[in-house]
Amino acid sequence: MKNRDYLFAVSAIRANELTLLKESDLEQLINAPDYKKAVGILAEKGFDTPDGNNYSKMLDDEIEKTWKLINESAPEADALKTFIVKNDFQNLKAALKAEMTGNDAEKYFVAPCVFDSGEMYRLVSERKFNELPDFISETAKRAYDAIVKTGSGQLCDIITDAAAMEAVVSFAGTSGDELLIKYADEFCLLTDIKTALRAINTNKNRTFFENAIAENSIISKQQIIEESLKGKDELLELLSQKGLSNVVQAIGSGSSAFEKYCDDELMAIMKKAKMTVFGISPLAGYFVARETEIKCLRIILSAKLSGVSNDIIRERMRELYV
Repeated sequence: MKNRDYLFAVSAIRANELTLLKESDLEQLINAPDYKKAVGILAEKGFDTPDGNNYSKMLDDEIEKTWKLINESAPEADALKTFIVKNDFQNLKAALKAEMTGNDAEKYFVAPCVFDSGEMYRLVSERKFNELPDFISETAKRAYDAIVKTGSGQLCDIITDAAAMEAVVSFAGTSGDELLIKYADEFCLLTDIKTALRAINTNKNRTFFENAIAENSIISKQQIIEESLKGKDELLELLSQKGLSNVVQAIGSGSSAFEKYCDDELMAIMKKAKMTVFGISPLAGYFVARETEIKCLRIILSAKLSGVSNDIIRERMRELYV
């Protein structure tokens, strides 16, 4: 697929970028006196009105609309599965745990996803792991074995989460797009760092690290594991040696600040898509823009329901695309 083949899709996306929320829009929502008023402001901006306090469905639907728009606009959108394939691994976890507990898996499924979640559940329940797509079939076997042999839901989670990161990198790699590849590599690294920090804080052993850390092209999996097993200071020193002093500084500011830093760093990568005329990057940038917008709205609406102060909400806001 040539970059110029995306010309129509990019034009359509550029038009939709005009409807993205701006910082002034978020500030208006933050200043809303209560949840009801905030929802009213969103309705004025074209969002569907949620059913009572159930804003999550409204926001989930917005992401699905975005994915549908991109798929309808793009001549070929497989590379953009980079941004949704992690949902397939979430659905795999839901299916596996439902099989073990008897709970309803459907209420834990997320969309958009690469592979149909209902079909995922059927194949898992029938143990037909080989019929799952190649990118997830082996992980499904490993995660299922982990639950059956150890009874550990946590082991299932870390195996699945690490595989999800590697799938993100793999999907981006097949795109041949430098921006998508850079985004995926950074996403995987930052996720590895967050996983390692949590594991250090809870005194996890080598086996845990081996299963939980994904391969990434910036710092090797083994380097992260070896330094993390020595302690937090050693991991931070490794990051500094790799030229990631900004990451170290963000970690020092606390977990919430680090989460925000990670999201803003990834957005900084995707903002370069605004300067791209041809190719798939502008579509990727728009999808990430909408994901970030929705994340900010979740923070605001949740805070309005729980009475969190406006200053704290502002601290949690992510960098927007526009």
